[in-house]
Amino acid sequence: MKRALLIGLLIAVFVAVPMTTWAGMKMTISDDTSIDLGFRVQTQFISTNDNSGGDGESEDYFQVRRGRFRLGGSVTEYVKFFLQTDVSNEGGGGYDVRMIDAFINIHYKDIAQLIMGENMAPASRQITTSSGGLMCIDRPNITNYNLTWGLNGKVGFNTGPNFAQGDLPLGNDVGVRDQGATFFSSNSFSDTLHGRFYAGVYDGIDNSEDSLRFTARAAVNFFDPEPGYYNLSTYLGKKKTVSVAASYDYQKDFAQDASKGFIDYKWFEVDGFVDYPIGPGALTAEVSYQNLDLDNARAIITGATTTQDGKQTQGDGFYGQIGYYLTDYKVQPWFGFDYWNSDDSDDIGSFSSYRFGGTYFFKGHNANVKVGYEYFKAKEEVPGQEDKIHTFVIGFYVTY
Repeated sequence: MKRALLIGLLIAVFVAVPMTTWAGMKMTISDDTSIDLGFRVQTQFISTNDNSGGDGESEDYFQVRRGRFRLGGSVTEYVKFFLQTDVSNEGGGGYDVRMIDAFINIHYKDIAQLIMGENMAPASRQITTSSGGLMCIDRPNITNYNLTWGLNGKVGFNTGPNFAQGDLPLGNDVGVRDQGATFFSSNSFSDTLHGRFYAGVYDGIDNSEDSLRFTARAAVNFFDPEPGYYNLSTYLGKKKTVSVAASYDYQKDFAQDASKGFIDYKWFEVDGFVDYPIGPGALTAEVSYQNLDLDNARAIITGATTTQDGKQTQGDGFYGQIGYYLTDYKVQPWFGFDYWNSDDSDDIGSFSSYRFGGTYFFKGHNANVKVGYEYFKAKEEVPGQEDKIHTFVIGFYVTY
């Protein structure tokens, strides 16, 4: 009964309120109270020679990468909220809906905001990039070395399984997001100089020491601003901006090593971004360097009787991606590269990946189709998994 009422309410709102581009639909209740409703659907066909399932066969399959309802709005002039659900078929038997974002934003002014609840910790540019505005199919594979993203790399445009080498089975209760509070500030110092600052405290990974996680990020934009908490991977000629930023992520005593006892997690990231109109279109380029420090642990406890060599995960990496949007044709060819160098003396856990493809935009980020190919190569042989993985993806993306 409750589910039927919820579905009925959603249908009523969809019918009653006209659609607007990107932001979803807005229903005004009073001068300072409103509700915004949106959704996101990303479906993909994937063909890969990855045989991590153990059957030695290549795989061809369809998947729902993201299927979301977003509900946000204002309760008063200074109190805002946001809820977002996603679908998951991890349990089998069809898709289950789960809440992935739930927070309140005390928004006195753009320069002083407090966000509390379940949200994305601002540990890098890609982590604070909206999944509705990604350029190269999905985020770089090395994004997942961050704490709440699983402390591992992924294969196949970050849509496939974890990279078997150096995969640490550690995580928090909510996964990808974290529960806590973030101070966020956005300010323009002049017409061509703008800044954003984030500082947050979160639950992090549960451990017997009950220590908290701390994350900070600072970004500077020249020319046009990127004023929101989240940004896009490409603005399709709508902005002229250059950004430089850095992030730091830390949790004390986040796990235990069999010989060292409790160990700390430290993550540092620096990134640069350019979106600039040139010729008949706009150039987009993004680079980032990331460093993961796990206290040089060699026997991280991951189960009652199992340990993992942390040096096969600890290390540093780099990614870069570039695209050019042709305005008249609504097409954007793109190329991406990422690399992870583990601290293991035998290079176990190290890999590189190259991807290229293109996007046709029916209506900007609201509706588009992406096609891409990725070549993933592990430095050392991976038992039970291909060392060279070829992945082809075609995906349809709709966001309102």
